[in-house]
Amino acid sequence: MLINHCNKTHHLIVPLMLVAILWFAIYANYWYFLLLLIPIIYLLNNHLTLKQILVYALIVIVLVIIGVCCHNINLWQHLGSGLDRLLHFSVRDHVQNYVSNSYDKTTSSFINLILFNIKDYPANTTYYHMKDLSVVYLIVVSGFHISILKRGVTFILRRSPRWANVVNILLITFYCYLLNFAISVTRVLLMFLVGLIFSKKLKNRIDVLAIAGLISVSLAPTCVFNVGFCMSYLCTLVIILIYRLNIHNVLLEKLFISIAATLVSLPFIVYMQQQISLWAIFNSFALSYVFAFVFIYFLMTFWIIWIGVIQHALVVGINFIINASWTSNTVIPISNWPPLISCSYFIVFYLGIIMLQSYKNT
Repeated sequence: MLINHCNKTHHLIVPLMLVAILWFAIYANYWYFLLLLIPIIYLLNNHLTLKQILVYALIVIVLVIIGVCCHNINLWQHLGSGLDRLLHFSVRDHVQNYVSNSYDKTTSSFINLILFNIKDYPANTTYYHMKDLSVVYLIVVSGFHISILKRGVTFILRRSPRWANVVNILLITFYCYLLNFAISVTRVLLMFLVGLIFSKKLKNRIDVLAIAGLISVSLAPTCVFNVGFCMSYLCTLVIILIYRLNIHNVLLEKLFISIAATLVSLPFIVYMQQQISLWAIFNSFALSYVFAFVFIYFLMTFWIIWIGVIQHALVVGINFIINASWTSNTVIPISNWPPLISCSYFIVFYLGIIMLQSYKNT
């Protein structure tokens, strides 16, 4: 069975899956209706009551109606600009200009890329090299980076959990603002808030993830077509499932996470690049900790301009690592997958997860 019932499960992932699948099938291609096999298999493996099924059907109907009526509305896009108009001042622009004016072009461009997702020269070369390595998500700020930030604050303030929660809320919200509330980064904020508000009722991380996704879809129905949304939520889901396997070897667990995250992201990598690195899994495993350190380092020190020499040296070192990896990289050209192939891939991937979970439970 896919879900471990040591904690009560509300199976809220079901309406989220249904909404996403229906939107893809209706607005992208009818072949995506095949993906309905996944929630059907889920329902067969998890004995939901008729009441639960009716409630989830109602949620789906409401979200579909919202999507039809407000198809072109994205409240996330207006949230950052609305705050700027309220304050009559853009903190986001000020911070980004501060970085650009305080460092040389190479250093400022890299800092703006890794902290604010700004792809200008010469850091855009680094960005495209990371794309060829199939690990561009490591250098583009996403939920992965915000999660690192949250864990860091929680660790530092571990003796004062309440203060840790307050600092996390303020810091993550501010950082989401700096990134104009990108869908992939607001996932962490939503999951954190949902986890706090419903801490007594929601013990299952997949339910927390599902509610965050449902909130995002209700505020921006077309976010399901956003590659960042799909990769962020799918990767988080498989990571949660890998953690539930209770692999005692930390190195083996991290390797499993790299493999699972790369495999679940494969259709999106193909869609964006029409190629994949032969060493994608190894690159992900080897570079993830490097860029986790680089992200935290620059987040904590980008404002300290008197250590600019150190900042520049680190940027040069990171660029050397990326360029060296890129020159020895081997890419496999892959034509963009038709919807039928993508659907079949995700169905087989899901069945593989079920088999792995069943094997672990035996």
